[in-house]
Amino acid sequence: MSLPPDHEEAPARGRRSPADVVRDAAWRLATAMLTAPSPEPRVRTARAPGERSAAGRFVLVVGGLAAVAVTMLLVVLVVTRPYQQSARPEQAAGLPERPAAAPSPSAPASPTPATTSRAAGSPSPPSRAAVSSVSPPASPPAAASAVAVAVPLAATYRTTPYVAGLLGYRTEVTVANPDTAARDGWTLTVTLPRSTLWINQVEGATVTRQDAVWTFVPDESTTAIPPGGQVGISFEVHGATLLDAAPADCRIDGAPCTS
Repeated sequence: MSLPPDHEEAPARGRRSPADVVRDAAWRLATAMLTAPSPEPRVRTARAPGERSAAGRFVLVVGGLAAVAVTMLLVVLVVTRPYQQSARPEQAAGLPERPAAAPSPSAPASPTPATTSRAAGSPSPPSRAAVSSVSPPASPPAAASAVAVAVPLAATYRTTPYVAGLLGYRTEVTVANPDTAARDGWTLTVTLPRSTLWINQVEGATVTRQDAVWTFVPDESTTAIPPGGQVGISFEVHGATLLDAAPADCRIDGAPCTS
């Protein structure tokens, strides 16, 4: 028996899920509500109590569609979303699983210090009395001779003015060695009150100048000073020597001179 063209057999459908059933039902309901014939408009002069306007029906239709859509969405999410299996903290954090620790074999108890010290064949530690009886090694003898500290040189000076200081003055310095050992070399510094004064006629030393400071070093005749001996040098100071022209400072190897 052949069927008419408009009644051809529909192809076999596969097994439908609950989500598909709910989705199709919602679609059919929405289609039926939208395609239903609307009533013919009637002109009313006054609305009876309890009657609803076309706008009210439209709001009801939209609300029903929204409710159906929300219900369908919830059903789809609940039905189609697979349940998550419980996972350990390592799997949830994306870390590799740690293998379970195998039970370690029971290790033999380590011997106590008392047991170790008393093992067979081990010598017993020496007693405190034996340790204290051992004397420490003797320290090496101190150096027999100590370095002797040199006694500093001493210097004195005196000035002799020329014609009441108008033409300058002459200075004589005596360098003495109070030590018991000979000394070789020394340095004498003389500071004048002004840099306008100058020194010449030096005997027994050579001199250099830096502003008002004059530095004397011995020559061949005065460089060596025997124990308890002394040497002398002399020089002249010229310039405006009438007032305040005496040396402001004098030092021998850093020690002050005496006048």
